[in-house]
Amino acid sequence: MTMITVWLNNQAVECQSQQCLTELVEQLTLPTVGAAIAINQAIITRSEWSTTVLNHNDQITLFQVIAGG
Repeated sequence: MTMITVWLNNQAVECQSQQCLTELVEQLTLPTVGAAIAINQAIITRSEWSTTVLNHNDQITLFQVIAGG
C-alpha cells in the first residue's frame, strides 16, 4: 500500500493512503477525550472521523479542550 505524509500539529506523520481519521488517531494513540480535530482548517466532527479519508499533505490540527474559567 502507498504511504502518504500528513502534518499533525506541524509534524510530518507517515500513514497509509486511503486511511481514515479514526485509524490515524488509533495508530498514534492520540487523546480523544476533550479533543477536537481540524483538517485544513475545517473542524471534523467526531461522527465524521471514520468516513474522513486523509490525503497527502493534509494539515491536521489536534485541539485539547481545557476546562477553566
